[in-house]
Amino acid sequence: MLSNFLQYTKENLLFSQSDKLLLAVSGGIDSMVMLHLFRLANISFSVAHCNFSLRGDESNGDQAFVEQQCAQYSIPLHAKVFNTNAFAKENKLSIQVAARELRYGWFTELCAEHGYTKVAIAHNNDDVAETVLINLTRGTGLKGLTGIKAVNGKYIRPILFASRNEIKDFAKANSFGFREDSTNATVKYARNRIRHNVLPELSIISGTAKKSIYNTTLHLQEAWQIVDSEMQRIKQRVVREVGLTRTYSIPLLKEEAFGNFFLREDLNRLGFSAAIANQIVDNLNAQSGKVFRIKNYQLVKDRELLVVCPIISINPEEVFIDEQTHHITSPIELTLERKNVANETIDKSPMVAMLDAAKLSFPLTLRPWQKGDKFSPLGMKGFKKVSDYLIDKKIPLHEKECIMVLCSNNDIVWLVGHRIDNRFKISPTTETILKIVKREK
Repeated sequence: MLSNFLQYTKENLLFSQSDKLLLAVSGGIDSMVMLHLFRLANISFSVAHCNFSLRGDESNGDQAFVEQQCAQYSIPLHAKVFNTNAFAKENKLSIQVAARELRYGWFTELCAEHGYTKVAIAHNNDDVAETVLINLTRGTGLKGLTGIKAVNGKYIRPILFASRNEIKDFAKANSFGFREDSTNATVKYARNRIRHNVLPELSIISGTAKKSIYNTTLHLQEAWQIVDSEMQRIKQRVVREVGLTRTYSIPLLKEEAFGNFFLREDLNRLGFSAAIANQIVDNLNAQSGKVFRIKNYQLVKDRELLVVCPIISINPEEVFIDEQTHHITSPIELTLERKNVANETIDKSPMVAMLDAAKLSFPLTLRPWQKGDKFSPLGMKGFKKVSDYLIDKKIPLHEKECIMVLCSNNDIVWLVGHRIDNRFKISPTTETILKIVKREK
């Protein structure tokens, strides 16, 4: 086992002598065998242990065991207790996803603070088969069938070569202690159901089923490199990124022989499920206005573009701005300053409102625009619905949702970031200007 470990880490270039290593150790058999392999190989490392507080005394026992093992072998240890249930509830996540976010978020902090360059995770050969089957049932696309990589950025998996039985035999032969996680025996979670029910059945069909799945993922990883090069070519042609917004040209996608495949896989990378990605592909010829949402992103079909951007929450409540206010940061950032008209150059930027202060009644009101809102756009005659103005200006749908209006006595003073109202513009009789600037956060 030790010689296989050394050969595997060398062949896959998992780390070099200059790397500073951090091992994620739960106290279970996989992570403890990984710890001992590094120790027996005389490789310097530190340990990180996460106590997710999910199993009461059992979780605390895991932490105490890892602390005792690290003390016994003089291994530097970082341990942290998380309130996983509270984090999951606050962020509306499943317990598994919450624990993952907490774990990897903390690892990132440790790397930044202590200079660790590689983080070792104790996934084994069986984990690959389980992951592939989970991804296959969930429809995560071709990328999801490439399994678990030995190296993924700073994260390495040094015992991926070993099966669960090989790890058990090695731990038993060397009398290595470890902790049993009682939840591993249940079939409450999808992974455990596959581990205890599905893979044993597949092993009856073929005794090498798990190994065969693992070997297939290695072939798919090689194939993915070829696919990914074509994906990058298509991306350069059809995708444009400005800030956090990504757009896909629908006409250019249709010209590509593998355009639909590219779109599904690229959306999957952003977190869109296979089912939603398929719906998006099916709606390429639909009318504008179709919206697809996931946790952090939304995709809008807007004319000949698919627009993906982060979901921005705008406070639906009104914000009142009194005469003494010079700066607000929420829900958008505005700066307000009074100027003498004789000393001020007119700024015509849509991000700036130059208003006749005498025509304003405080407090001003800042709110999202609403259906039925009307104003008299500067330079135009009469009144126009805000909705019609935005359509005429071809404002993308995803931007419309975030547009605010600034009002005085219920009259719109400024369609923020776009156009002020004629009634509040500077005139020959203006003495004092209220200059309001919209700042980008």
